[in-house]
Amino acid sequence: MTRNRRSKAEVHAHQAATGVAYLVARRQIAALAEVMQQHPRLNSFGIGVFDPLRKTAEQRRTDLAAGREELGGSVAMVMETAEWLRENVTPIKTPAASSYSVKHVMERATGRYVTNGEFIAAALVAGYTFKYAQPNVLFGMSARDLKRMN
Repeated sequence: MTRNRRSKAEVHAHQAATGVAYLVARRQIAALAEVMQQHPRLNSFGIGVFDPLRKTAEQRRTDLAAGREELGGSVAMVMETAEWLRENVTPIKTPAASSYSVKHVMERATGRYVTNGEFIAAALVAGYTFKYAQPNVLFGMSARDLKRMN
């Protein structure tokens, strides 16, 4: 199967799962792929791998690859989270809100579970300013909006 056929099948699968138009599904997949390319250590866990000092280099590479594959298959959840962020949290310049704590605010507000990596990817897709604080990321999000939802 050629790459083009594989990507079309991926778009059709995402389209069937979410009900969005073909071009929208293609754009969403491309947006997540771009974020993942720009942040090579981003995976479903967050930035990097869990407990890296106790793992060999090979174990870290394996965990990172598995986490990236898992995150790459979460396009729908990432896009739903990005949409929720755009609608509910005002962007600010100074990154101070931890991805892990804001993820919990969103989970309480929506009743949906997301991984730390999915939340980070969604905030990056949505365009928030950021600063690494591994395995989390600090984002420029309005503390007032977050407090209102908490």
